[in-house]
Order: sequence, then structure tokens, then C-alpha cells
Amino acid sequence: MSKGCKKCRHDIILVLLMLLSFPTTALAKPLNDAIIAIVNSEAITLKDLKDYIAGVYRQLKVENRSPQEIREIMASYEEKGIDQLVNDKLILEAANAKGLEIRPEIVDKRLQEIKDHYPSEDQFLDVLNNQGMTVTDLKNKLISQLKAKFMVDVEVRDKIFVNPEDVTQYYNTHAGEFERKTKYNLDSIYISFDKGEEQAMKRIRQARDQLASGGDFEKVSKEYSEAPSVGTLEEGQMVPAIEKEVFSLKLADISQPVKVEGGVYLFKVSGILPGHKETLKEARDHIYGILYDQLFQQKFKVWIDKLRQKAYVEIRS
Repeated sequence: MSKGCKKCRHDIILVLLMLLSFPTTALAKPLNDAIIAIVNSEAITLKDLKDYIAGVYRQLKVENRSPQEIREIMASYEEKGIDQLVNDKLILEAANAKGLEIRPEIVDKRLQEIKDHYPSEDQFLDVLNNQGMTVTDLKNKLISQLKAKFMVDVEVRDKIFVNPEDVTQYYNTHAGEFERKTKYNLDSIYISFDKGEEQAMKRIRQARDQLASGGDFEKVSKEYSEAPSVGTLEEGQMVPAIEKEVFSLKLADISQPVKVEGGVYLFKVSGILPGHKETLKEARDHIYGILYDQLFQQKFKVWIDKLRQKAYVEIRS
């Protein structure tokens, strides 16, 4: 059975995320002891959930994930933190009930993959220590995660089949998704109006004169530009003034100065990928991934719901 309130759970997670940076001793004992869920005969307290979310964060840091990845993953726990903790417990219980064991060499391989993100083992151990973890702690987490992955693979992923006809049908009914706009790879020089518009225009013209005389763009950019090159952009991503100028250029052409709010740009077209519609062959893998993910979400929900129905699950508001 399942009880609970999504808003209450959301509020709990927001509190937890704000408290992650504070020592455990700073939390009021009654708050930590509050029971927020029961799974079979096990009570889950607010402290358990806080430790769970903090553990996710620490492992992401140890795995040397990018700041963006960490933000995205942790943000997802605002909505599903309690449910994810309950699901993890049920999946691990199912794995243990089957007597599933993970061979040491598999754990060591996964551990080595994490270490390989670091220039040296000392740096890896420093980060591990800074996150309050030991190698044994990390190995135990990896064992639980590998058990859960095996269960999900066997019970869900291995039972997914994407019909090739469904791929073709998706392509035919979502034609607009496969229209690719023209992309321009732009080297750029940017000078702000901070020291006056007249001074900026004078310098941008000097830069253009050097380029027109055969100067190397990279060297001229280092001398004049106040920002990195803009890189690859497609139609609709640029302000109208830039698009009007850039779309009239050919490969290797250098633009006239283009004024924008706060400064002026100079562009060189270093690459053009014309707009086109992807063929079914080009889009097949992408479509397969979309359909596979849809089927996975459906089948995983059916499976996890069955685990919940067999267990006693109570999420308290």
C-alpha cells in the first residue's frame, strides 16, 4: 500500500537540500528521528533520507562528475528522493532474496573506472577523504548499485524489444523533429563598449584590416578579443543583426563589424553545415533511443509497482 502527499515530500526534500551543508549535530534530534516512511518492518527517518541524499551527492563528487551533471541529478531528488530511496530498498531486497552476489573483480573494475578520472590515486583518495568516505564505503555503495543494476537488467531491460516498424512509424509521424537548420561554426572577435563605442569601433576595424591583409585569426583574436569565439550556432540562435550579416557569408569569409548591445563583433566563418532533413537511416539510432526509453519507463513502473504491492510501503505526510 502507499500513502503520502507529493507537496509534503517536495517540502521535505527542499529542507534536506538546504541542510546538506550543515553538520549532522546542527539538526534538532526530534527532526532527525521523525519517521517519514515504513518499508516492510523498517522505519525510514528524516535522517535516513538526509544521509541517502548526501550520499548520492558525495558519490557524484568522488566520481568527478561535472557541476552541471551534479546539479541536474541532485535537482531530480527534490521530486523523487523519498520514492527513490524506497525503490532502492525494495530492489536491493529483491536482489538479496535471490542470493545475488557481485564478483570482487567486477567491483574492482568499476572502482578503477572511477579512479581513472583522476591524474593520480593520491588525488582520488584526497577527494574521497574530503567527502568523508573510505574506499570500503565506496565499494559497499558500488556493490549495492551493481546488484540493483543487475536486477533491473534482468527484470526490465532484457525484456525490452523495439520493433523496427515502430521506428519507421515514429520517423513518419514526427517529421519536424528531424529538420536540421543550417549551422555556422564562427570564429569571433568581440570588443565591448566599456571604453566608449568610438574606441571599440576603431579597434575592431584595426583587427579586420589585419585579417584582410592575411593575418592569422587566432593571433589577431588574442590581441583584440575580450571574449572567446562564439563557436557553432544555428539559425534562430543568433540576434537578428548577427544572422543578417553571417548568413550572407561564405566559408572563410570575414564579416563587417556587427554592433550588438554593449559591444561589437567580427566573425570568420570556419565551417558551414547546411540545413537538411535527416534520413531514416541517420535518425534510426536516435529514434531507437527515444522508444527504448519510453518502453523502459513503462516496464520499470510495472515492475516496481509489483514490488511495492508485495511489500508494505507507507509514506507519511
